[in-house]
Amino acid sequence: MLLPAIPVWKQAPFLRVLLPLSGGILLQWYYPFSLSLIYNAIFATAVFIAVSYLLKGYLLFRYKWIWGVWLTLASIILGAWITQGKNIQHRKEWFGHYYNHKTSVIAVLEEPLIEKNRSYKALAKVYALSAEDSFVKTAGHIIIYFQKDSILPNRLNLGSVIIFNKPLQPITNTGNPGAFDYKRYCLFQSVTHQVFLITKDFAIAPGHYGSSFSQWLHHSRAAFLHILGKYLHGREETAIAEALLMGYREHLDRDLVQAYSNTGVVHIIAISGMHLAMIYGLLLVLLKPLQKRQKANLLRGCIILIILWTFAFISGGGASVLRSTVMFSFIIVGQYVNRQVSVYHTLSASAFFLLCYNPFYLWDVGFQLSYAAVLSIVIFLRPITNLFYLKNKIAHYIWKLIAVTLAAQVLTIPLSIYHFHQLPNLFLLSNLLIVPLSGLILYSELLLCATAFIEPLAIAIGYVISIMLKAMNTIILWINALPFAVSNNILLSVVQTLLLYVVIIFIAVWLLQKKKQYFKYALLVMLLIITVRSIRIFTTRSNRIIVYNVPGHSAIDFASSGNFTFIGDDSCRRDAFISNFYINPSRLIYRINPSDSLPALKKISPFIYFSGKKFLLLNDTATIPDFDNAPKPDIIILSKNAPFSIAGLHAQFNCSQYVFDASNNRWKTREWKNDCDSLHLRRHFVAEDGAFVFEF
Repeated sequence: MLLPAIPVWKQAPFLRVLLPLSGGILLQWYYPFSLSLIYNAIFATAVFIAVSYLLKGYLLFRYKWIWGVWLTLASIILGAWITQGKNIQHRKEWFGHYYNHKTSVIAVLEEPLIEKNRSYKALAKVYALSAEDSFVKTAGHIIIYFQKDSILPNRLNLGSVIIFNKPLQPITNTGNPGAFDYKRYCLFQSVTHQVFLITKDFAIAPGHYGSSFSQWLHHSRAAFLHILGKYLHGREETAIAEALLMGYREHLDRDLVQAYSNTGVVHIIAISGMHLAMIYGLLLVLLKPLQKRQKANLLRGCIILIILWTFAFISGGGASVLRSTVMFSFIIVGQYVNRQVSVYHTLSASAFFLLCYNPFYLWDVGFQLSYAAVLSIVIFLRPITNLFYLKNKIAHYIWKLIAVTLAAQVLTIPLSIYHFHQLPNLFLLSNLLIVPLSGLILYSELLLCATAFIEPLAIAIGYVISIMLKAMNTIILWINALPFAVSNNILLSVVQTLLLYVVIIFIAVWLLQKKKQYFKYALLVMLLIITVRSIRIFTTRSNRIIVYNVPGHSAIDFASSGNFTFIGDDSCRRDAFISNFYINPSRLIYRINPSDSLPALKKISPFIYFSGKKFLLLNDTATIPDFDNAPKPDIIILSKNAPFSIAGLHAQFNCSQYVFDASNNRWKTREWKNDCDSLHLRRHFVAEDGAFVFEF
């Protein structure tokens, strides 16, 4: 089989607008155009269309290339325009344009309360802002954290309206090097602020708001979750079942999710194209009797579309599930208009319409992996399957499963490494065991929901599902515990990831089209990747101290020559979530490894001497010895609400740089910041300013 390199433009004409559309989205986000420039471009495009229509025959005959250029520019403009409009901060009705601390916020909850360790959490729409003599209807979303209260879930639900005037806090990033861009993630969902409310901070308005369809989706989702919770056994088993069927992940154990990720089957617990394909296949079988007559066949198609889209909305409407739903919709519609459409055309068309609906899907990991996996299977499945032919049906079925898994990995591995910095080495084994089992579990869960009104049958089905779920979790944990199950801490930059895709393309052309010169091209690009990687490693091997922003904790890395020594709270070492979310990304981008002792590091409490620099670390238990001639530290780091005044420290040590870590209370740091400002001293509070990184 040859790669569809040249014919793909004819098979998938939507690619001609999808690629420039994506380019316009990226340009508008990273190098934004002014709104007036976009409107002028739209006007110029409209004029061009009008003139072209009048001179259609002449232009098509004499200047065919003009249409290609115009289509590309028009797609770029469209991408920029929808990106500008989708950004909530650019809309006139965004509440941030009108909000101040004196206004009251009228918010509508858009989801039921989600229980956290110390609070309840809910997403809310800012319906309006109210002041003494004004009322402004607004748009935009906030995250509300409510103080734990046993009766609160009974008082607040989807559509509840609350009124409060507690100051909203902008959503910010931790500022730790390499950390997840949580602020951008929230902005892509029109969420820009957050607030913590206790019972006396808000009032509940009478009535409920929201569409009847949203209410129905919520009640349907809650009903399915209730059935699973009622008939399944085991907390972890029920949590996996909720994620597998409904995409509900709030009850998942972090360590178990990490095990699924390490073994390369995390897509099992994230609603994706695999789930839609299973449901689509089941519907085809169940509705096959309707296929015989034309009108009944039309009814069959409508039923399938309604069920698929309903499932997509109930499961949360993620990018990957929407991609699958749109694709299957195109396939179904194509069957009824007697059009056989290329899968490349279906892929590109679905991506085009989804990006027009929400351009920020372009940054969605699920969106990227979903399209990469499908495209990879379409291109490479047949060549891989044809490598072996097995007469035994069972062996041939197993080989087909292996081939699908291998084909899907070809184009998804670079993205997986780029986003998650790891490579599941045993993905083939885990997929071979888990994918068939998860499919059986999914069908069983659907059967359970359909027969829940027959309690004895539902109890029996729930018992069987629980056994299968426990077996699946056991297999995952067993594979995860095997040596070399996963390769961690693999760092790829955007450039390296793109170059790796070039290598894959060249190797594929070499193997599938037997063009030997492309193997040489692949080697050259690999050499370029190694060169870029070596330069990055060399440039990151400097001395640095990193004071991390870990809320409520003290965490400091001293790094030199590719190694680091950690000084801080033991909980930052023990808690996998704290390490992975707050600290490890920095160690990854700086390419540093743990070391019990650094030759350049010397501790003489409360001082630390590091590569010719002196640091003074003070916490709530520290004492300062008497000095005849106190050594002048380069930086003083204060943690745990250390009982020292800035004026006293400055008088004794004459240090000009102070750092307050995230273990300090805000009232204490407020005093320290005021003292630093009055004495004209440099200060850095990591909870507000992000991690403090000092390189030398």
